[in-house]
Amino acid sequence: MKQIKIRYVIVLCLLALMQACQKDNPVQVFPEKYCWEIDNWEGLLPDSLLITQEEPLIPNADTLFINWLNDKNNHIDIRSLTSENFEDLQCIKQYLNDISIVQLGESSHGTKEYNLIKVRLVKFLHEEMGFDAIAFESGFFECYYTYLNLNNYSAEEALKNSIYSSVWGTEEVLELFNYIKQTQLTDHPLILSGFDCQRSGNNYSKRPHALFDLLSKIDTLYAEDALIFDNYILTSGLNNANYLVSNEDSIKSKYREIVSTINQHIDQLIDYYPDQQHYPAFIKQSINSTIAEVENRIAYYENNEDDSYFLRDSAMATNISFLKEELFPDKKIIIWAHNYHVAYDLDQKAWYSNARNMGNWLFEKYREELYTIGLYMLRGKTKTDYNWKIIDVELPTTSYSLETILYHERKKYLFVDILNHPYSDGNKWMYYTITAKSSGFADEEMIIKDEYDGIIFIDSSSVPDYLP
Repeated sequence: MKQIKIRYVIVLCLLALMQACQKDNPVQVFPEKYCWEIDNWEGLLPDSLLITQEEPLIPNADTLFINWLNDKNNHIDIRSLTSENFEDLQCIKQYLNDISIVQLGESSHGTKEYNLIKVRLVKFLHEEMGFDAIAFESGFFECYYTYLNLNNYSAEEALKNSIYSSVWGTEEVLELFNYIKQTQLTDHPLILSGFDCQRSGNNYSKRPHALFDLLSKIDTLYAEDALIFDNYILTSGLNNANYLVSNEDSIKSKYREIVSTINQHIDQLIDYYPDQQHYPAFIKQSINSTIAEVENRIAYYENNEDDSYFLRDSAMATNISFLKEELFPDKKIIIWAHNYHVAYDLDQKAWYSNARNMGNWLFEKYREELYTIGLYMLRGKTKTDYNWKIIDVELPTTSYSLETILYHERKKYLFVDILNHPYSDGNKWMYYTITAKSSGFADEEMIIKDEYDGIIFIDSSSVPDYLP
């Protein structure tokens, strides 16, 4: 009992001594630095250079909306499209801490500024948030096959062999391919992949030989037969409407037989690829993807665009699930695609009356791990993905359009989080039907909060610098 009292007295003395010390030397509490505060301004625009040119033809927006956007807690100023100084992007981290899939959309495939900011965001996500792979809206086989053989190609060759060079074969995206190659020399290489069932880059022609190499481990004669069949389908059959429609069942049956054969011998095949044990499954999934392209092309040839896009987006969602769950388990993935494919519930009345899109499937399956950013522009020029012509971007004509509302923040480049803001009078535009433009001219009605988790707004658009 006496020992307990002595300990009690000692504790009281220590507490008294600590309080006395604090009075003589009070503990200073420093406020946490706000994420928008910038110490290093190298390569970043100051506020004075972020301000945009006034456009008198744009309608007024609700003052409550403008005041809400003006609050620094409700938007992030993007101060460069190209800088490798990421201090202006630090506030984005708070929205992505538990996210393993980030989708980067674009309202048009033909806007230089979209390419620039997406390349910058890929670098930021890779370097500062631990993302591991970039997956393009491009051919499933050729993108990853190109990555597996990346040392054999220059950056430009890798681009043209993998993604749609008619769409993203630009100086801006070439910078990303240079970056991908550079990261292979580090302990955190950025992985290139694709998720489209449609063919894109030149390396789709390498699939028959890759298939032969795999199947020859089982049966050389069977592998030769598969090579001849696959080569004809990929180089001729898919482009021949009459042949494809007349032979749909036999083509799909042959490919399904190949898939079944790979499944039957999967353990044996894996043993042949000790350093790439996922490779047999990758080839198998590329065959499944080709079956989807057969169905997609037939729907297109039969002028059934709704079914064509439904089949394509369904296949793209399946391919992304394969990337996430089998090819890159436990890795974080960046998806690069059109707004149409990444949005969660896009009706797309301007284009297709009844076509469920990829983002809807991904939302259903990966909601807690998914963050989707739609990209929109206000003015300038773009190369429309409707007919690939260069057009002047049409200005908004109503107060309740996304472009009108974000214009009134008067910033060149702007990020707005949509997911994490509770309803208020100042942001109710997120919760009600407004319009936003696709391809720079087509007004689409949508509830922004049902489609995206964040928006990047570009004030002025220009046409990409295409590679020769």
